[in-house]
Amino acid sequence: MRVTANAIEKVCAELGLPKGDAFTQDVIYELPEIYRTTLWLEKYADAYAKPGRSAVEKNLLMALMLDVANDLVAQADAESDRVVERVLDFLAAHRDQHEHLIDYWALTGEAPEDCFALTERIRRLQSVLKER
Repeated sequence: MRVTANAIEKVCAELGLPKGDAFTQDVIYELPEIYRTTLWLEKYADAYAKPGRSAVEKNLLMALMLDVANDLVAQADAESDRVVERVLDFLAAHRDQHEHLIDYWALTGEAPEDCFALTERIRRLQSVLKER
């Protein structure tokens, strides 16, 4: 699902995030570190859960949450575990909408040392989802 400029504009305005400039290629991955914390991950999760959120906005928020969650898991931030699990619960609940993100983060066939910090958790989730 393609993320639109309107979705980026709306989510950034709602959360008070910088949306970058004409040279920003991907607001999700270029977000400054101050927006990549457990507190901000919780804000993104709350925004994701907001009723009336469009599928495009949810996709943008899920991509953002997974990227931030990966950073927090890589830092072994134990405080973030509860929020990371909340994100994974959203991912499971909306697996059809976010299947491409599950596949991306699972890195199926790749050796563990060549994967993201979050990959092991995504693979476990993927395994559980296949059993359902």
